[in-house]
Amino acid sequence: MEKQLKDKIERPAEARIPQLAVSELPEELRAVAGIGASNVLLTLAHRGDLMSAWLEFGMHLISGGRVSMRTRELLILRVGLRTSCAYEWGNHVPGALSAGVTASEIAALADGTGSWPAAEAAVLDLVDDLCTDNCASEETWKALTAAYTEGEIIELVMLIGFYRMNAGFLNSLGIQVEPGRPGLGQGMAYEAPATPARTFSSSLAEAQTEATAYGTWQLKFYHPAATQELRLEVVSEEGTLSGSITNEAVGITAPVSEGAVSGNRVTFTTVMTKPFPATITWDGIIDGDFVSGTVNIKGVGSFPFDGTRKVISQ
Repeated sequence: MEKQLKDKIERPAEARIPQLAVSELPEELRAVAGIGASNVLLTLAHRGDLMSAWLEFGMHLISGGRVSMRTRELLILRVGLRTSCAYEWGNHVPGALSAGVTASEIAALADGTGSWPAAEAAVLDLVDDLCTDNCASEETWKALTAAYTEGEIIELVMLIGFYRMNAGFLNSLGIQVEPGRPGLGQGMAYEAPATPARTFSSSLAEAQTEATAYGTWQLKFYHPAATQELRLEVVSEEGTLSGSITNEAVGITAPVSEGAVSGNRVTFTTVMTKPFPATITWDGIIDGDFVSGTVNIKGVGSFPFDGTRKVISQ
């Protein structure tokens, strides 16, 4: 009966509350337009105070979470299905892919044919229980306590509650899925790009003594949702690196810290504070004016990156 009533609900075909233009946002909030969920953020910007609190809580669940990214993204997709929230589903299929969920698993989740390990099955059952009558069944609770700590179970319940709340305002306000994202219950093709093969012109020993990182680099890191283009500017002082990395498309610049070069390997950290806090670590191999490696965003995942040096300055 409940399912039949749910199936008859008509979702808004267009936005019920207009989005603000980026130019209308306070300066400290303009960066939100390019971080992946621009439609929802430009709508919530009508209440910047609520948006800031919402972002803070959501980012804490992501960056401070104890359950795995894979479990979290499966949970969110299940909530999207149970609440018929196209925006939530479309925005988190890329996140699930980056967390190691396969395209076939996403398809199985959508059509209900999947067979899941006991710990993941318990989480999916918890979503179903809470979306049905707001309480975990005894059977689900027993399965949860066999697989998760008390703190993790609290986190799982909070995650489900947060994304159920999100589904309510996303559906009610008619917030539309960004172009290129999959529709409700659909998947998307994604294959992480392989790091380009490079032929070193010198021996490994020579590369270890000759690699330099300073200068201006144009970088790309590859996320299932979108490729990000960045400008890295670094200088070397007493064996360490400092500088900044800039995403010009969204107007975000973050300082480089903990930078070092060891042979042909370069590592550094960038800490973003706006529009939300995020710690990002970079680990790459330099070959002349080319660099490639992995960027890790705490709570979000690891992604390949590469780039070329445009200006050498020191």
